[in-house]
Amino acid sequence: MFKRPDPSLTPMDQRGPSPWNSQKPQSGSVLGRLIRLMVLIIIAILLVLPFTPFAGKIKRGLKEIIAEAQEERTRIVTQEVEKRVEVPREVVKEVVKEVIKEVPAPPPPLPEAFIPRRDVDVSTFYNGITIKTELLKEQGTYANLERLDPDAYRAEFKLSVRVPKANQSLAELSRINPALPTLLPDLAAMLPASKVSGFYHKLYENKTNGIQRDITRLNKILDRHNFFDCETILEMEHPTTKRKSLLIQSEMDVVADGSDGDRMATLDEYIFMSDYYQPFTSYAWAKKTKTPNPLLARWEARLKKAQADYAVKGLTAERNRELQALIRQLELEISEMKSRSSLIAEKDPFIVLSLLFRGHPTNKHTPNMGDYAVVIYGDKMYPAICGDYGPSQKMGEASLMMAKTINEKASPYRRPESDLKVTYVVFPGTAEKPNSPPNLEHWHAKCAEYLKEIGTQNADEVLHRWEDPFKKPEPVPEPAVVGGLAADGTPLPADAVTPPPPTNTTTTPSGPAAGTPETAPNTTAPASTPAATPAESGTTGSESTPNPTNPPAASSNPK
Repeated sequence: MFKRPDPSLTPMDQRGPSPWNSQKPQSGSVLGRLIRLMVLIIIAILLVLPFTPFAGKIKRGLKEIIAEAQEERTRIVTQEVEKRVEVPREVVKEVVKEVIKEVPAPPPPLPEAFIPRRDVDVSTFYNGITIKTELLKEQGTYANLERLDPDAYRAEFKLSVRVPKANQSLAELSRINPALPTLLPDLAAMLPASKVSGFYHKLYENKTNGIQRDITRLNKILDRHNFFDCETILEMEHPTTKRKSLLIQSEMDVVADGSDGDRMATLDEYIFMSDYYQPFTSYAWAKKTKTPNPLLARWEARLKKAQADYAVKGLTAERNRELQALIRQLELEISEMKSRSSLIAEKDPFIVLSLLFRGHPTNKHTPNMGDYAVVIYGDKMYPAICGDYGPSQKMGEASLMMAKTINEKASPYRRPESDLKVTYVVFPGTAEKPNSPPNLEHWHAKCAEYLKEIGTQNADEVLHRWEDPFKKPEPVPEPAVVGGLAADGTPLPADAVTPPPPTNTTTTPSGPAAGTPETAPNTTAPASTPAATPAESGTTGSESTPNPTNPPAASSNPK
């Protein structure tokens, strides 16, 4: 209830005591002080507490309380459900098969003890090497101990080889061919300053290294014939002309490689079906015509087959590598056939150099592709060039054309000379660049020139002259009279006119003698003026050769 103010009091008295009065009741002063003290203590504790060891524990406790509260809020209830899957039962049927086995006869009784003995056998391999085998057997200790001893099971190989001495004197060279001093008159003057070439020693080093490698691997080794295939390699220089030459005495193997569509559009299958045939030679040149290589179609068919085999799925990694290598090789060879031509061993005279000559530019006597060479056999000398490379462990090889000229029985499978009776004289550094198709007349002239520089002054007469196997026969001249006129256009006298041959009795109305038999022109020359003979026309029946597009197989490949 509202109390009315006392009208006897002033306004100041009616407001009550002043709040600014410092005097307070005594009963509340102790409690207020205690409260303020507690507040101050709490504030002090809160300020000091973070710097005491209890701060971390308090913090972890608060986090755990908060985490428990959150976990209670987000509790997930999982329920396990059983799932049944029916697995089909495999039915196994037992099949009984009757197998009939042959029971071998009982073996002979086993020995009761090991009896050591020595077995010796002597035989000769097909390559002429005498082989002596000796097996030594002796009683040893326990197997687990003998397995640790390398000498308990070993083999010893010993091959005895004599490296031949090179011919160097005139007497030694003449022992191979007595005609050499006559064919090379200055040979005696060149020999004192000559030396056995390092290529000779390198050749026999290659041979012995190959034997060592193959005998260690139990491979087929070089046979006796091919080991002793070179008598000498001499580096010579003429004392006056300073013409360098390399003299080699060896046998003659046969190479049948090479192909050239420009000059020979077909190739005898007897040649290129050889196991070792290659369609190229090291001496080659850019194609001159668009006539395809005679082996191009066959090589393209091989490429298609290799590509088809490679496309088959499921091949082994090794087979894939083989086919990839074959495809790359065929693609490279096809590209070579389309762009370049090579020598033809059946039609071109050339010799084969061993690969050991390759890669020695500092040696002034190193022969190279295209260098001129002369082959000496008996008392004959044949011009040639260095046209191909052969194995580095062999010496003495020439083209099929050269081989058949020396021995008509030679073939890709039969050498013309097995003994070391062939002398090769090579003129290093004489190759002409760029390479070009064979020119046999030019080759003859260059070889004769170089032979003269080493003392054979009659080289033009003694050097064999090759006939061009691709030379086309010259056409036979037409009859001397055509329509009553001589070949030079001058009219013939009346007494030289004879009736036309019976096989051509029909005349045309436009002919000069139509309707006037008494003045019919003569188409046959009189007996006093015969037509040109083959000798006058520069060719004979034996000298003419067939068209290169259809060469006779019998002339180059006897069956």
